[in-house]
Amino acid sequence: MIDINVDDYGEVIVLSIKGEFYIESIQYAESVWQQQLDKNPKVIGINCQGIKFIDSSAIGILVKFLNTAMSRSINLVFFDLSSTIINVFKTARLGNFFTIMGKEEFQQKYLS
Repeated sequence: MIDINVDDYGEVIVLSIKGEFYIESIQYAESVWQQQLDKNPKVIGINCQGIKFIDSSAIGILVKFLNTAMSRSINLVFFDLSSTIINVFKTARLGNFFTIMGKEEFQQKYLS
């Protein structure tokens, strides 16, 4: 199961996901995601450092989040990926679709 911490900086929202992100976590993740969309942010950053495991269902929901963000002109950024998640994203070729950056780069670009 995962825990999602939300930091609201006005037009920028950061979701920090911790734990094992798998099919049983999807409903919770979608609920948190929808709550953030209701705030009409310009940027949603997903801090991936705390993700210990991710399955194909969770990757699918991240793709759904990207599609929703794009349709609402929200910049969705994945940052601070652990080496495990980097490997999963590379294997699934998600770097071709997702905006991925380091923690410092995200903070400088969106939070300073």
